[in-house]
Amino acid sequence: MSYQVIARKYRPQVFDEVVGQRLVCETLKNAILSNRVAHSYIFSGARGVGKTTMARIVAKALNCAKGPTVNPCGECASCQEIAAGNSVDVLEIDAASNRGIDEIRQLRESVRYLPARDPTKVFIIDEVHMLTTEAFNALLKTLEEPPARALFILATTEPHKLPATIQSRCQHFAFRLLDYAEIVGRLKEICGREGVDASEAALGTIAQAAEGSLRDALSLLDEVIAACGAKLDDEKVRQLLGVASSKVLAEMAEATHAGLSRRVLELVHDVTEQGHDLSAFCAEFTRFIRNLMIARSCGAESPLLQIPSSDRPGLARLAALFTEEDLTRFFQILLRAQSEMRYSLQPRFHLELALLKLAHAPKLAALESLLSTIQRLEVAPARGGPAPPEGTARNSSPAGARLPESKPIRASTPPTAPRIPPPRDASPDSSPAEPVVAEDPRLSSIKAVLFEQSKFLSSCLNPVRGWRFEDGQVHLIYSSDGAWAADLLKSREHQEKVRAACEKALGERVGKIYVTLSTEVKREALPEASARERAERDPSVEAFQRKFDCILTDVKDLSRE
Repeated sequence: MSYQVIARKYRPQVFDEVVGQRLVCETLKNAILSNRVAHSYIFSGARGVGKTTMARIVAKALNCAKGPTVNPCGECASCQEIAAGNSVDVLEIDAASNRGIDEIRQLRESVRYLPARDPTKVFIIDEVHMLTTEAFNALLKTLEEPPARALFILATTEPHKLPATIQSRCQHFAFRLLDYAEIVGRLKEICGREGVDASEAALGTIAQAAEGSLRDALSLLDEVIAACGAKLDDEKVRQLLGVASSKVLAEMAEATHAGLSRRVLELVHDVTEQGHDLSAFCAEFTRFIRNLMIARSCGAESPLLQIPSSDRPGLARLAALFTEEDLTRFFQILLRAQSEMRYSLQPRFHLELALLKLAHAPKLAALESLLSTIQRLEVAPARGGPAPPEGTARNSSPAGARLPESKPIRASTPPTAPRIPPPRDASPDSSPAEPVVAEDPRLSSIKAVLFEQSKFLSSCLNPVRGWRFEDGQVHLIYSSDGAWAADLLKSREHQEKVRAACEKALGERVGKIYVTLSTEVKREALPEASARERAERDPSVEAFQRKFDCILTDVKDLSRE
C-alpha cells in the first residue's frame, strides 16, 4: 500500500509544527539551547495530543547532524531514520506488550553500551504505566543514574499510576487537550494542502467529535474525505460520524421550553430511528445546553463557545428564552442522566425521563420563593391580620406553579388574648412572680416582626421563660439556660432593634427593654406545653400547612436529645 494516512503524513517534524503545546515546546527548546537536557522525562496527557511525536522531535534535535539544535534539518540520516521509526539509537518500546521484568532487564543491558552512531541513545517507553511493579523496581536505579549519553522519555496517559519513586527521578510535562479553535485551524490547513473544500461547520463537527485529540481529528478527517470526496458536506459528515444536527438540538431545546412533552418524545424516537447512539446524543445535548448557558451568561460572541460562527445567532436567540437558573437546572439533570445511561440496560428510558423533567421544569416553583412565601404567611397571622387569600398564595409562586386548594385549619390564637397582670410591687430589676409563658401570642408577634429584620435576634427570644409589658416597658426574663441570649440582648444596638419590633407588634410606644437573668424561676411556675402543642401553635408550621395543604402527624422534640 502506497497511501499514507493524514495523521502520519502531516505528523510534526520540528517543534514549531506542534499544535497546542506551546509551553512544553518552549521549555524543551530552552533546555536544548542551554545544554540543560535532563536524563529522563515523563510526557503525560490524553491520547493523540503529541506525546510520542514530541519525544521523536527531542531525539532528532539531540542527534541531528547539525545539532544539538531546536530546528532539526530532517535531511540527515539520523533525522530520516528517527522519523521513519527505524533508528538504531532511538528505541521505541511499547510497555503494554513488554511490561515484565525480563524486558526491563534487557533494556538495562542495552543502556550500558554507547550509541552506535548518534551522540545520544534515546529510549522512548510508551504507555509506561502498564509496567509491572517488579519492572518499575528494576528501572529505578537506571533512571536515577543512567549512563552518559542516554536519555529516557516515558509517555503515559495515566501518570497517577506511576510510582512516586519513578516520578521523583524524572521531569514531568503534562500535555493538554487541544481546544476547538486549534483543531479547526489545523484541519483547515491540511484541507488546503489536500485540495479539499470543507465548510467551517463540517470541520467544527469533526473537531467536536475528536474531543481535544488532534490525532483523532485527523483520522476522522481521513474518513470523511474518503466518504465525501473533495467537498465535505456538513449534513453528510454528521451522518457519517453519528452526530445529531444542530437543528435537532435546537428543536429539542424549543420543545422543552414550550413544555411540549409529546414533541420531546417524538424527537427521541426520530433520533433512535436514525440510528444515533442515545448516550452520545445525550452528551451532545448536554454540550448544547452548556453552550446556551455560556451564551446566556457571557454573550453569543464569547470565545468560550466552541461552535462555528454561523451557529452563534441561533444560539443567542435560544439562550434568550431561558434564565440562567433554568439552564443550570437543565445542565444538572442531563449530567445525571448521562451517568445513569452509562450503566443502564434501558438508556432510552433514562433519556426520555430526563428530557420530560426539562419540559416540566418551568412549572416547578423555586425553593427560595416558597420559603419566602411561607415567611410572609407566617407574619400575617402572627400580627392578627387576615391571612392572604388562597388564590394569592398560589399565584405568588414563580412560573405559574400550581398548588392544591387549602383546607381550613385551626386559626392562631388572636393577639388580644388576656395578659397575666404583673405584681404591683414589681420593679424593673425584679423577677416577676407569675411570668407569662413564652407561647403568649403577643410575644409570638414580636418574634415574627423581628424575624423580618434579623433571624438571629428573633432566635434570641426563643429561650425567654417569662415576659411582661408594663408602663411602656418590656421585661424579658431568662433562665440560666438562656444566659447567652440575655447577654446578647443587653447591648444597645440589639435593644434598639428589639424595641422597634415591640412597638410595631404591640402597637404602643415602648420606652426601654429590660433583660433579666433569673435563676429562681421554677419549672413548675412555667407550665411547659408539649412539643406537639408548641408545634401546632407555631406560625411557621401553620403557614406551611396552609401553603402545602398538609396536616401535622408527628412531632419530635430535638432539644431533649
